[in-house]
Amino acid sequence: MHRLAITRVALKEKLNKKHLAYIMLDEKRDFVDFQVFQEEESLLNSIFVARVDNIVPNIKAAFVRISPKQVCYLPLEDVQAPLYVKKQSELKKLSIGDEIVVQVVKDAIKTKDSVVSTKLTLAGKYCVLTTENTSLGVSKKITGEHHLQMSELLSTNVSEQAKEYGFGMIVRTNALEATEEELIRDLTETMERFISLKEKSAHQTAFAVLEKPEAPYIQKLKTADLTALDNIYTDEEDIFAEIEGKLPYLKEKGLLKLYKDDKVSLGTLYNFRGSVDKLVEKRVWLKSGANIIIEQLETMTVIDINSGKNISKNETAILEINKEASIEIARQLRLRNISGMIIIDFINMKSKEHMDELVAVLKEQIKKDSVTCTFMDVTKLGLVELTRKKTYKSLKELISPL
Repeated sequence: MHRLAITRVALKEKLNKKHLAYIMLDEKRDFVDFQVFQEEESLLNSIFVARVDNIVPNIKAAFVRISPKQVCYLPLEDVQAPLYVKKQSELKKLSIGDEIVVQVVKDAIKTKDSVVSTKLTLAGKYCVLTTENTSLGVSKKITGEHHLQMSELLSTNVSEQAKEYGFGMIVRTNALEATEEELIRDLTETMERFISLKEKSAHQTAFAVLEKPEAPYIQKLKTADLTALDNIYTDEEDIFAEIEGKLPYLKEKGLLKLYKDDKVSLGTLYNFRGSVDKLVEKRVWLKSGANIIIEQLETMTVIDINSGKNISKNETAILEINKEASIEIARQLRLRNISGMIIIDFINMKSKEHMDELVAVLKEQIKKDSVTCTFMDVTKLGLVELTRKKTYKSLKELISPL
């Protein structure tokens, strides 16, 4: 069983600014899940009424204003079926002066503006509502009778409103934990949130805030696999109160605990500093004696596997090193919260069958990621390409911004 801690920590000793850490450990106290959030308010996933300031065809983007002082970048490829609050022009396409509903999908980084999209996403506990894909579906990881039952629930409780208001909905894998009553309630509440937002937007003006997301740790707790947890600890009374208020079932199930020890903080108990120091190192050693080098660049991440202390040149032994590396790479992507394009240079193997076996292991590992991580291709040079969706700043960006 896993143990979860949520606490405030300092990422840099010389800075007073603290961050919130979400730390899940297994029986050996190794990190299973890990995320650090900035205490200051993030705009990520917030929904605004934005005014179109400018459209630049050359870069296929528009610049929209979500407040008098804040401009955001909107890729035109995202503008498929925008929700208009005010149409300045008779032209069907997006025009300067239009007022539209947008959601922040990337926070601003240094000189780069926040990125917004007209594709809206609302996350429930057991489902995700989206305006990008208006179909109804159930996670592919849910199979058999459960899949049929949940598809029927969607059809009965959601399909009519989905057609009327223009949205789609996917039932998450963690819906297997829910009773039928709990799932229906979550589907209904998420659907009503969107309908209320859409109706409310029609009466708003530019810069109106239609929705601000809950604290990131609340969002993660909503989708956590409770069957794998024996306790959830926090040593912060305000965090305890917020979790108790918004997710009362966690205390009712006996999972939520307020940790009190004036001598040893949760951060110290779980060796937060030591673990973070390891997670920002470029080199990660494997049990076989081999190692992986992780180089995070501004536009991509490059990962190289070296045989290191393992000097075996046997093809089967190399396959085993590569498989071991693929398991650790998937784990490091999660813990470091690396996103974007990822290029992996495994130790060269001559056998196509061995490469296929390695790819199968890697695909199985990235399926465990709660963030969308996609296998793209193996290039002619034998490099493996992945992409991972950006949901928050990486650990490296938080400690030393790129």
